Amino acid sequence: MHDVTSTEPEKPSWSEIAAWYDELVVAGSGPHETALDCTMRLVGAVAGLRVLDLACGQGLASRALADAGALEVVGTDNSPVMVELARQHGGLPNLRYVEDDAQELGRFADQAFDVVTCQLALMDIPDLPATLAAVYRVLREGGRFVFVIGHPCFLAPDATTITDDEGRLGRLVTGYFDERFWRSTNPQGVRRAGNHHRTLTTYLNALTETGFRITRVEEPRASRLLAEQQPEYTAVPIFLGVRAEKV
Repeated sequence: MHDVTSTEPEKPSWSEIAAWYDELVVAGSGPHETALDCTMRLVGAVAGLRVLDLACGQGLASRALADAGALEVVGTDNSPVMVELARQHGGLPNLRYVEDDAQELGRFADQAFDVVTCQLALMDIPDLPATLAAVYRVLREGGRFVFVIGHPCFLAPDATTITDDEGRLGRLVTGYFDERFWRSTNPQGVRRAGNHHRTLTTYLNALTETGFRITRVEEPRASRLLAEQQPEYTAVPIFLGVRAEKV
């Protein structure tokens, strides 16, 4: 959730809220638990594979992928503060971190990886086509790209949680078609660092236009912790997960 490079106002940046974000994840975050479970299901077996974890932040998914037996996991993020936090968490010898821009991946060779993952970050990156092109370049033929994003249908700008007359929770969404950069006004919210709202069709069409073939889509059910922390997401999905293949 942490690869923002934008002409929009820079405060607060991901580097500036990195310590707070790390504490949030370490303390136990239902959204991150749900997202990680979705990522790992979509990725599948990684034994013997080289994996790039894009916009890795403090390394939650990177560590899980290394623990799952990947031959090599490289976490990359354009925030030096996030990369340093990730390194401080340690990990197995098959895990390392590199600072780089997801929109270019200039430090990585063509077809260097079997799998690329991007957990809760693709919506933070300004240039989606450039990012997908970079991912496509560094993947081998037949390689997998797995990403999990905030569900654009339910986490649109200014969406709010509501309760109907029967006490059922849901989400009120307005302005879904208005694609734009936005910041949450919640002083303790993750999205105060910025988010690029895009429609579902923009994401899926961008994948196919880059040359990917979509092989699986998931709208994960809330984990028990997420259901406790944000019960509205037992009624609607908080995330969208996609697995695509380079063809």
